[in-house]
Amino acid sequence: MADNRRQPRKVVNIKGGFSINIGTIMFGIVFLYMLIYLFMYFTADHVIAYEVTAGSLSGNYRYTAIALRSELPVTCSEAGPISYYAREGSKVGVGNGIYSVGDISVAAATSGTALADLDNDSYSDLRSIAATFSGNYSSVDYQNVYDFKADAQTAMIELLTQKVIDSAQQGISAGLNLVPAERDGVVVYSVDGMEDLAVEDITKESFNRKNYKRENLRLKDSVKAGDVVYKLITSEEWSLVIPLDKKTAMELSDQNTIRFRFMEDGSAFNAGFSIMQNGADFFGKLDISNSMIRFCEDRFVEIELLINRQTGLKIPNSAISEKVFYRIPAEFVTVNEQSEDEILLRKESYDTDGSAIVRMITATVYDKTDTDYYIDTALFTEGDYVLMKDSSRRFQVSDTSSLIGVYNINKGYPIFREITIIDENEEYCIVESNSDYGLAQYDQIALNASAVKEDGMEE
Repeated sequence: MADNRRQPRKVVNIKGGFSINIGTIMFGIVFLYMLIYLFMYFTADHVIAYEVTAGSLSGNYRYTAIALRSELPVTCSEAGPISYYAREGSKVGVGNGIYSVGDISVAAATSGTALADLDNDSYSDLRSIAATFSGNYSSVDYQNVYDFKADAQTAMIELLTQKVIDSAQQGISAGLNLVPAERDGVVVYSVDGMEDLAVEDITKESFNRKNYKRENLRLKDSVKAGDVVYKLITSEEWSLVIPLDKKTAMELSDQNTIRFRFMEDGSAFNAGFSIMQNGADFFGKLDISNSMIRFCEDRFVEIELLINRQTGLKIPNSAISEKVFYRIPAEFVTVNEQSEDEILLRKESYDTDGSAIVRMITATVYDKTDTDYYIDTALFTEGDYVLMKDSSRRFQVSDTSSLIGVYNINKGYPIFREITIIDENEEYCIVESNSDYGLAQYDQIALNASAVKEDGMEE
C-alpha cells in the first residue's frame, strides 16, 4: 500500500545581494544639485534692476543758523523790586515805559481794575499766548514754561494798566517809577552773552548748543543798579550765519542772493548771500530785511536753503563702476555705417609659431574723443597691433584709460555705459542725458555694480 503521507518541504534561504536602484540614484543626484544650487543662489550677490529716471537732487540744505542783530542791552540805574509791562517782541518808541522799579508795582497800582472790565479783544491776546505755548510745548525744554509764565504775567499787566500807561508823565502820577525807553526798538527780555557777537568771531564751536545758556530777565523779582533789565533790537536788518562744508561753499561761491525757508512756519524769502572763511572753516551769511520781529527771541533759527540743483538722469551711487579700456587712435578705425556704436578694426596678432595673423574684427565703442576710441580690453592682448586701412602703418595696442559708468541690462546681460556726473550727494548722482554712448531715461541698470560679472549676471 502506497504511503500517501506528504513529505515535508525543505526551505532553502538564499542570501540576497546588494541591488542598485537607478531611480534612487538619479533622485539623489538631482536633490544634491538642488541643494548646491539653492546654497549658491542665497549666498551670491544678485543683480537688482533700477530704472533710470530724470530728475534732480533734493539735497540736505537744512541748517541751524545763528542770528546776528543790532542788540542793545539796557541796564537799570537803581535797585529794588522790578515789574515789566511792555510785552516781549513788541515795538516801543522813545519815552514809552518799559518797566518800573520800586515798592509800588504796576500790578498794585492797578489792583482796582477788574478783569470783568476787559473786552473780548483783550482776552484774545491771552488766548493767543496760551495757544502758542501749547503748540510749542516740549517736555525736554522746561524753559518754555517759565517763558509762558512771564509772557502771561506781562500780558495781564499790559491789559490792567493801559489807562495808567496812557496817563501823564508815563505813570508817575499814579505813584509808579516807570522807566521809559531812550530809543526806538523791539523789546526782548533775555540775554545770552552773544549780543556783541560779530561775524568774524563765529567758529564751528559757536553752533554747539550744549553750552548755550539764555537768561530770562523777567524771572527776577528785584534788581541791583547796573543789572541788565532788557535789551532793544534797534534795526529790522539782521543776518543769519550757517556752517558750510568746503564742497558746498565752492558750489555756492558765485551766489549773491539765495532763497531760503524758515522751518518753523515754511515762509520763504530772498536774502543777500556771501561766504566767509575763518581758518579752515567756511560759513554762509544771509542778510535779511524782514521777519526779524518774529524771531527776535531766538539765537538759533532753523532754515533750509532752496537751491536749484542740476537736472538730468538720476542714478544711485551704488550702480557706478570704473572700467579700463584700450584707446585706439581714430585714424586706425573704420566706422560702421550701419551702427555708430560699432567700429571695424584690422587686428594683427601672432600665433605660437611667430607667424602674423590679420583679421577684421568688430568692436563696440564705449566712448570717443576727437582723437581716440575706447574699446573693450578683452578684444586684444597687449602687444597686438591695429593696422591702418590701405596703409602700411600700424599701432601697437597698449594705451589704456578708465571710464566711469554703469551696467545697462536692458537686453538681459550687462553692457557698460559711460556716464558724466554733473551733480551728486551721499546716495544719488545726476548724469548727463542723451549722450552718444551713455544712458537714456527708462533704461534698466544694475543697482549694485559689484554684483555684475563681465561674462554675465547673477540672477
